[in-house]
Amino acid sequence: MNKRHAAAKLTLLCAMMALCGCSSLPPGGALAAESGQAQQAQQPIRPGFAAQDTAAQADGRIVVFGLRGSDHVFARYLPSGQPDFSFGTAGEVRLPRSGTGGPAEVLRLTVQADGHLLALGGQTLLRLLPQGQPDPAFGQGGRVTAGLPAVPQALASLPDGGVLVAGGSRELAADSSGPASTLVLTRLLPNGEPDPAFGTAGQVVTALEDSVLASSVWPLADGSILVGGVAVSLDGGTYSRWVVARYNADGALDTAFGDGGVATVREDRFAAGRPSDLAVDAAGRVLAAGFLSSGVCTVTRLLGSGQPDPDWAYETVSDLRVLPDGNAPDSGGAPRSVPGVSLALLPGGQMALGGCAQFGSDAAGQPQVRPVLARLDVDGGADPAFGSEGLQDVPDSAQVGVTPQGNLLVGLDPVTQLEP
Repeated sequence: MNKRHAAAKLTLLCAMMALCGCSSLPPGGALAAESGQAQQAQQPIRPGFAAQDTAAQADGRIVVFGLRGSDHVFARYLPSGQPDFSFGTAGEVRLPRSGTGGPAEVLRLTVQADGHLLALGGQTLLRLLPQGQPDPAFGQGGRVTAGLPAVPQALASLPDGGVLVAGGSRELAADSSGPASTLVLTRLLPNGEPDPAFGTAGQVVTALEDSVLASSVWPLADGSILVGGVAVSLDGGTYSRWVVARYNADGALDTAFGDGGVATVREDRFAAGRPSDLAVDAAGRVLAAGFLSSGVCTVTRLLGSGQPDPDWAYETVSDLRVLPDGNAPDSGGAPRSVPGVSLALLPGGQMALGGCAQFGSDAAGQPQVRPVLARLDVDGGADPAFGSEGLQDVPDSAQVGVTPQGNLLVGLDPVTQLEP
């Protein structure tokens, strides 16, 4: 089938599905079907609150985490996209927020190895039992507020049930009048107490430039930890660099990585660019995704030593731009505190890039934003088997992850599940 024929077929199919209120994607980006019902497409999930993160449990049920008024909200859906009424009350769990939040408040969600739901809600860690009840064995009634970074940004679970939270000592300052900040990493025991075997009272603090803030954290199998972030220098003008720091299991910087434990991913003459996601592939290479000051979505790969990978082919000269507030236009979702590019590793070394869009004009000359999901091959080239030249239109590309069944989970409002 030639490209013109394929494009015409996709346009017709999308138009037909729009009339029935559904969503459609072509092969190599197909809407996932409910198990055992190959002809019944999963309906996109539209949460009735400001969704901020998603995760999938081992059985394929999808959990969405976000805000409604003064509450944190967890909602669970069946693999078909229908609400799961066995979770909480009518499919939702609402927990009062500990504070009013602020511009730096970040919400993160992950599923622990034992099925517990672990969430970062601003200055609070929350843990729920698999069916939605607050976990009484974690902190105070399922809540932990002590010992976290002052500005928590990233969350990860450890195989033993321990928790990593990365962020900064202050909000990032991009001018000389603002306060400096340091990178902060906290490790907690499975019960929510600070881990005394890590750093000082469970926490390590690293000063890199005038101001630094962590945006992602990735635990490694040997107990070491990668933390990605941005460091801003005000010496002789403002510029920023994406950094990845590697810590040993005890919290000390691994001096064999990068330059004394810290690798520079890329530099930007302005401070507006941001790294936002981090991953390590099966070969131990480090992938860092984010956007430049120009708004261009990009992803870079380092060797396991922290040095640039010469085989990485992805170019930053791209027409993909980060979604301005982290959500698709007209999706109804509330702006995320920090827009960002997300990264998901796929079998065979491929990867999916979320949080990006193509910006242009429609036939009438009006500005148009088309959220897209990109799939790259093992060395960073566009995967031609996915969508159109490696790009697939989606209702919302705000975030991408992989379910235990190997499907792609993308977007926040709506949330869509795709077959790779």
